[in-house]
Amino acid sequence: MKQPDTTQPQTPSQFDPLIDTLEQRGEQPLLQIFLATQTEQWSYGRFGHQVQALARGLRQRVDPGEAVALLGPETPEWIIAALAVLRAGAVVMPLDLQLADDTLKHILQDSDAPLIFTTSRHQARARAAAPQAQLLLLDAAADDPDSWQSLLVGNHTALPANHSDDTAALFYTSGTTGPPKGVPLSHGNLAFQLDTVAKAGMVRNGDHVLLPLPLHHVYPFVIGLLTPISLGLTLIIPYALTGPQLMRALHHGKATVIIGVPRLYQAMFDGIVSRTTRAGRPAALLFHALLRLSLISRRRLGHSPGKWLLFPLHHQVGRQLRILACGGAALDPDLAWNLEALGWQVAVGYGLTETAPLLTIDPPGQVRPGTVGKPVPGVELRIDRQAAPRKAGREEGEIQARGPNVFSGYRNQADQTRAAFSEDGWFRTGDLGWLDDDGYLHVSGRVSTLIVTTGGENIQPDDLEARYAAHEAIKEIGILQHHGRLAALVVPAATSGDDVQQRIRAAIGDVAARLPSYQRLDDFALTRKPLPRTRLGKIRRHTLAERYERARAGEGEAPQQAPLAPEEMSAEDRNLLEEPAVRSAWEWLAQ
Repeated sequence: MKQPDTTQPQTPSQFDPLIDTLEQRGEQPLLQIFLATQTEQWSYGRFGHQVQALARGLRQRVDPGEAVALLGPETPEWIIAALAVLRAGAVVMPLDLQLADDTLKHILQDSDAPLIFTTSRHQARARAAAPQAQLLLLDAAADDPDSWQSLLVGNHTALPANHSDDTAALFYTSGTTGPPKGVPLSHGNLAFQLDTVAKAGMVRNGDHVLLPLPLHHVYPFVIGLLTPISLGLTLIIPYALTGPQLMRALHHGKATVIIGVPRLYQAMFDGIVSRTTRAGRPAALLFHALLRLSLISRRRLGHSPGKWLLFPLHHQVGRQLRILACGGAALDPDLAWNLEALGWQVAVGYGLTETAPLLTIDPPGQVRPGTVGKPVPGVELRIDRQAAPRKAGREEGEIQARGPNVFSGYRNQADQTRAAFSEDGWFRTGDLGWLDDDGYLHVSGRVSTLIVTTGGENIQPDDLEARYAAHEAIKEIGILQHHGRLAALVVPAATSGDDVQQRIRAAIGDVAARLPSYQRLDDFALTRKPLPRTRLGKIRRHTLAERYERARAGEGEAPQQAPLAPEEMSAEDRNLLEEPAVRSAWEWLAQ
């Protein structure tokens, strides 16, 4: 990894003054967190005071540059700990609560984290994975010696002066193609993103930002958490990621902006359509007619009258909701148009963990569905045609980038770092795409997941999966190449009855009839278990081949003999288990 040049004056970190002035905002609301039956509010003044006191305590416990892990739900105490770690000169390392035990152990050993913020529920897992680390409980009483509050220190301890080149955060990749790798991001990497969003004009003073995403990923952590705080906005954290709880947070929190991912917005749109269908045929016909009228206006005139045409919908969701920001994965163009037609403004960004994350942005009101926007100021993109697959169209190739937001290399992975950069220093994203004549970037898929058929045709599984999954009989589908043939692992929408196999075969045939011959599946296997995904909804493709083989051997049809492990559940079910009452009931039933 690149080491800072100590012979030259270093640029001070922008986070130091940002965190040091939080308390000066006084009673201005920073956080509104929804609990089971009530809400809890934190002001900037109260929050800033706690961050400063904890940062001073951490200064006495950890050395500059050491990683401090956060393993727990996104509570106010979690956020306080994250900001305090940044200010103390240590490295904040948010962890996914749903990591498998062996993966958690690998990450904690690879990072050498001497201290872990966690909760009583996750204490045993953290202790088993890192017996040498000190544990501090975010949910313990103030007089508990293991409580995070035991570290709060008065004003007599000085805080360090961090610099732009100092490592600020350590994220471990989600592991869609293999074991997770540590991605260190500097104070300068993160500060560049804060400036980018501020200059893009996405938000206004007084905005309330709904953040329904886990903070172990760089996109919600930087864009959803740090950016709103840096701009003095109010954050809204829902109680759970279920539909009713999201609606509760949207409506009662008066959210004006949502930081989401495509799966969230697809579920949101599907829920709206489903609700109008249940209201009866006349209501459904009226809704679709008004949606179509608004869509035509948006496409041809650049303006959507959806706010007025569909006023009852906006009254229920929240009339103040304005922007749907989307990242983490590609947003389907048709879904983007429909969301705009409903009367909301869609904002799209593209990037990777290694780029902290944004490389491009489509601001609200300027979005071009099907693209991911233009490079943000200060970032350069180029398309490397040498990495293009056979028969690549247009000027397609690997997207490569350089700029102040690009990381310097993986932790403890010199070979992986060398492979991640070109000989002349450009970061190789591993994504395929092209730039159109107006400078907008189009992303067509991953180099690593591209399927090249025996006939030399290129298939991006994401695009093809969306086509097959649109059929009502298919709940989920993961496409892979198996012994040179195009195959799929399918989760049926309905598993009852003796003709499930026949129904899925008919559904696949129905979709295939409208596709080119090289995109038609040669074989499929059924499974009742949800497909393995990251918390942001991406399929963990390196596990598909094994799952497909097991399903072909009968795993998909065999009756379930034991409760599903949480990591094998759907994202919706895992979110439900975060509710203490649901978790207790599930554990009792499992026993």
